Amino acid sequence: MTRRVAVLGKGTLAVHTCETIAAMPDLVLDTVVPTTPEPSWDISLTDTVVTRWPEVRIVESGDWRDLEPGLCDLVLSVLYDKIIGPGLIDATPLIVNCHPGRLPHYRGVRPVNWALRNSDNLAGITLHVIDTGVDSGPILAEALFSIWPDIDDVRDVWWRAIAHGRQLITDTLPRLDHITPRPQDPQLATTHYSRDNHKLGDRTEWTRALSDRPA
Repeated sequence: MTRRVAVLGKGTLAVHTCETIAAMPDLVLDTVVPTTPEPSWDISLTDTVVTRWPEVRIVESGDWRDLEPGLCDLVLSVLYDKIIGPGLIDATPLIVNCHPGRLPHYRGVRPVNWALRNSDNLAGITLHVIDTGVDSGPILAEALFSIWPDIDDVRDVWWRAIAHGRQLITDTLPRLDHITPRPQDPQLATTHYSRDNHKLGDRTEWTRALSDRPA
């Protein structure tokens, strides 16, 4: 049975997700909901879809609420910046989120920044089922990789996460029907919100000032 898919999100990783879907015989890329405004520092999801898949519907508002409930059998949120509510969750057989951090350790916003702020030696990118919580749904797949807080800036780890995310999506999407989601351990969970950003210090921005770097 062919399933219709919607992709919500932005940039290189969302484009790669569309490419992966388009190459699978049992999936049809039906709708794209781009993050708005799209970031100027990454490839435009909208422009790429218009050029490569002109038959795909684009929700120009960027709002998941404008995606008709029940229209698609599978929804993939790839670095999408809005919390998807129960109206779409309840009407969709499966919604998967691509989160650029380790779970359950770094739920919420800016997981890359927080991993560096905490001087971690490992970071990750995770595919998990979306539920009504914040990045709290069961895990489908994850990729962990080394980071070096004394050397790395946020932008270094971000693009490393994207590179690992490409392979994670390539490997995982064809196997979705055969993966048993693994519940997260709530005792290990930490959730960061935008109101916590002031605690990031020199890890707030893409790069640190030269004065903040180790000698």
